[in-house]
Amino acid sequence: MTTTFEKKLLEKERQLIQECYLVGRLADDNPSLPKGLAVSAADHYEGANYSIHIQPLSTEPLLLAEKLGKTKQDTYVGFDTKIQRYLETTGYFAAEDKEAFLNEHFHGKLVLFKPLLTPDRKNGGYHYNFEISLVEEGDTSSDQYVPVPAMRKGMTAGMFEKELIEQKPLTLASYNHSLDIPEFIICDKYLYHIPDSDVINKYPARDNLYKCRKPEDIRRMELPENYQFATRVMHKEISFISESKRLEWIDLIHEYGESIIPKEKEEPVKQSASVKMKTMEKTEIIKVEEGLISENQFMNRLDYLAKKRQLVYVEDDLYNFHTSLKTSNFSILGGMSGTGKTELALLYAESLGLEKNKNLLVIPVSPSFTEPSDVLGFLNQQTGVYLESEVGLVSFLHRAAQNPNIIHMCLFDEMNLGQVEHYFSDFISLLEMPKEKRVLRLFGEKCHCIQQEYKNGIPIGDNVLFVGTANFDETTKDFSNRMLDRSNVILLEKMNFMEAKKIESEKVDSVHEYEVQEMNEVGDLDKIINTDNFYQWIKPRRGLSALEDHELEILDEIHDEMSSFDSQTGVSFRITKAIGHYLDNIPTDEKGNHFISREAAFDYQVKQRILTKIRGYRDQIESLVGRYEDKVDGRIGMILTVEKGFEKSRELLEQKAKELMRNGYTL
Repeated sequence: MTTTFEKKLLEKERQLIQECYLVGRLADDNPSLPKGLAVSAADHYEGANYSIHIQPLSTEPLLLAEKLGKTKQDTYVGFDTKIQRYLETTGYFAAEDKEAFLNEHFHGKLVLFKPLLTPDRKNGGYHYNFEISLVEEGDTSSDQYVPVPAMRKGMTAGMFEKELIEQKPLTLASYNHSLDIPEFIICDKYLYHIPDSDVINKYPARDNLYKCRKPEDIRRMELPENYQFATRVMHKEISFISESKRLEWIDLIHEYGESIIPKEKEEPVKQSASVKMKTMEKTEIIKVEEGLISENQFMNRLDYLAKKRQLVYVEDDLYNFHTSLKTSNFSILGGMSGTGKTELALLYAESLGLEKNKNLLVIPVSPSFTEPSDVLGFLNQQTGVYLESEVGLVSFLHRAAQNPNIIHMCLFDEMNLGQVEHYFSDFISLLEMPKEKRVLRLFGEKCHCIQQEYKNGIPIGDNVLFVGTANFDETTKDFSNRMLDRSNVILLEKMNFMEAKKIESEKVDSVHEYEVQEMNEVGDLDKIINTDNFYQWIKPRRGLSALEDHELEILDEIHDEMSSFDSQTGVSFRITKAIGHYLDNIPTDEKGNHFISREAAFDYQVKQRILTKIRGYRDQIESLVGRYEDKVDGRIGMILTVEKGFEKSRELLEQKAKELMRNGYTL
């Protein structure tokens, strides 16, 4: 439909509206529509065969009514050529009667869409168009749906409540300032109720940031047991509930909810068979020795330096990489070219206070690297002189051994351009040994070498962090299972460009500016983090006891499925213990709140330590990863359900299924 208002939107306002998620249904046939039909021939629109009118059911951006005069009765219109990408997935273009197909396809279904505002050059104002995100069965008789945004998947309830209480900026990735303040927010299996619009305010630094002003007014309860059935068109970090379900949730919150700042003499929370409240996981206060930097400050330091350099990363990737380096001798940053793998490794080194060619060594790997001597060098038997490789790795490791209290990092950049198992073979063997036996032998014991410092080999201590970056394409070599068994392969996520643009615009030039804007303490940047400081963040290994019973059961099930097609592939004791050590060492703030939930961390570990080993041809592994073209789960996917929290792992399985469909194999 077309507005006749003379007022125009600013481009920023228009963009804000177009980033919103709304829910609607196919409009009823009525005289106000072209030809009186919700689906009709689009005679007036270039190239289009049919138009589709969607009636909005959820609250629309405030600016539409305030500046354009749009009413809820005004529908959004789409044309088959403009929503072609969605319709191609439905079989529409092969249908003989396209009008009947569209009516049948959209009838009785909820449509999740983003509004598109197209300038009406003839009459002024805008056409209200739409872009479809999701279509599913739902109750279209309800004339009002309420958006329910969620915090990022890995955020813990403890961390969320801390940020509410301390009035820090909160990001609602799929919900922005063009909408009213949300009444509910979901985080980590808890439902939070915001009773009034003045409890949380819009934070102007970015259009999806919010700050809590009255944390004492917010109540929480465990997600209702019927939560999955109550929410509709769930997509990314947002879902919708009907008005009747909204009223039901408010009643439950009032009866069974509790304040996030409980009163000292508050009456015990009532229990119900349908809503089982459970005590929030108790957090342990983290004590930091005087003069040392807390892990919380370090994570803030990492975030500050990224923003200062306008490097954009998904928060959980930073936490994941940090935890991997705490708990593993070797970590690999993978992903498509241009996602900032090398920059992240260098950023982490800078956060530790490392200096290039002193306690930071960057080795650009060459395709010519085929054996250990290419990175280590060799002993000249005639002269007794050990000739170090030009990359300088031997002297770097010797320097690290001489300075055990100083952290060192060795970065193998684009490490799989060469055959990793060949030039890196000495280290693959070393990294599985206990610390006291981790000695790099450069030559045999009976060989003569005039450099006495190399005679007994070089101890490789825990003060050396090994990091590799890798691309996965036709120009690179595959990692062997032996290599994957000893490393975390972190596939960096690409952030949405629009979101990245907003974050990039928030560049900060000083620690003070960052601490004021983010309300996070960075501490003294000049303080170098030594091993005593770094080790303070690491909890000791506990073996299998670090894992909960249901986690071990899942790993057993995955092993059984993987080993059924290849007896040499599966989930080893080494990997299982490494996963437990990772879960024990999720970074925390000073109050013991985890930066990422255990559920999300376990998901990352399954993806990074196990699923990377599922490789082969279609007829070998299709039953494991599934059929993408038919949207059929494989045997691993049936174990790793969304309900159990394995979103990242399932995304990797889906990617592998796509590769099987396209190439007939996956790497």
